[in-house]
Amino acid sequence: LVSLPDERPDAGSYDYWQQRAQTYDEDIYKSSEEDQGLIRGEIEAAAQRASAGRGLQSSVCDAPGRGECAAAGGHEEVPEGFIPGQNLLAIDAGCGPGLWLRGLSSRFSHVIGLDQSQNLLEKARQNQSELLHEKENQVELRPAVDLGKSCVKEHGPHGEEFCGPEVLGTRQKADLVASFNVLISPNKEARENILHREADMLRPAPSSTLLLLVPSAESFRSVRDLYQQQGGPESGLGRYDDYTTKHTSEEADNVFRVFARTKHYTKKEACDMVEKAGLSCAKVISYPLRWRYVFPFASEQALDELEKGHQAQAHEWIVVAHPKAEPLLSRAHADFL
Repeated sequence: LVSLPDERPDAGSYDYWQQRAQTYDEDIYKSSEEDQGLIRGEIEAAAQRASAGRGLQSSVCDAPGRGECAAAGGHEEVPEGFIPGQNLLAIDAGCGPGLWLRGLSSRFSHVIGLDQSQNLLEKARQNQSELLHEKENQVELRPAVDLGKSCVKEHGPHGEEFCGPEVLGTRQKADLVASFNVLISPNKEARENILHREADMLRPAPSSTLLLLVPSAESFRSVRDLYQQQGGPESGLGRYDDYTTKHTSEEADNVFRVFARTKHYTKKEACDMVEKAGLSCAKVISYPLRWRYVFPFASEQALDELEKGHQAQAHEWIVVAHPKAEPLLSRAHADFL
């Protein structure tokens, strides 16, 4: 039974995640456990793309299903002594309890996990203690500015506004910035500030990658309709107030109440978002969710019936974007950063 107060917190706020950190392992969906190879495949493709852009080729490109590598020009001979991911930096922006740190470190020699919640960073230190102390991996955790509260404005080189100071040592350094379910605040300004900051962390070259995971507006509406068609609380799926009520003013901006007020995206909106931030949207693909994560209080019988049915699979969106081509002089300068 899930009955929640009408007033809901901002899903991107500092206070919300400080509190949710206490029960994260019990009630937060873990994309790292549900991944069927889609996100890991994009991490691999980003490493190959960055290696190719830096002149570091890998024979992994010749493995089956590595079309991304071919597009990045990755079929040259492997230099003697080549180490996959060597000298490549990945930033996990909004790393939470560190679910993706090990997956990133398998393809990038240096990984920085950032989060605004000190409580979540402490969980990451506990959960990934062994990884953080492995000599062969350079994995570190750093606190990030809280964009959920008011802060001092500053401006980027092209006049864009940022919220709070940059994270030292990250500007134009990353070959990959991964940000999974971070851009979810109903506050548009906060979302834009976060995205601009993430884009600013990327090396200014098309071989760098921004990899996002965001909630799907199409999927939320579809799941809500399905829940009501199945009979709502009487269906065996459990009771979810969020699937029985609508908040028209919030939903006009695809903000839905999923415990907290959470920004969702249409497929087009997700692509437009990164384009507006000055990046090139390469693709937006569906990331399927198992029904037991959509309806966590459902009976096994109700879940089995959903699995056997022909309903559209619930999903989120994976967004892949790259910096646009820079003038030759700018690219040369980036190689020295």
